[in-house]
Amino acid sequence: MSLVNNIIKMLIGIVILIIGIIWYTGPSIYGYLGYWQNLLDLLKATIGLVLLFVGLIVAWMGYDDYKMDKEMEKEEKKEEPK
Repeated sequence: MSLVNNIIKMLIGIVILIIGIIWYTGPSIYGYLGYWQNLLDLLKATIGLVLLFVGLIVAWMGYDDYKMDKEMEKEEKKEEPK
C-alpha cells in the first residue's frame, strides 16, 4: 500500500508542477483593472512560483519514498532466508 501512496504523491506533485507551468503560459483572463493590475500581476507571479516549487517538492518526496520502499523490500528479502 505504501508503494501506491508514493506513486500518488509523485502524480500529485507532477500535476501541481504542470498547473504551475500552465499558470505562466496560459491565456490571460484578466482585463484592464487600473492600478489593481500591478497587484494582480504580483499575485499571479507568486502563485505560479509556489505551484512550481510545491509540485516539484511533492513529486521529489514521493520519488524518494518510492526509492526507500524499494530498498526496504530488498533488505527484507535478504533477511528472510536466515
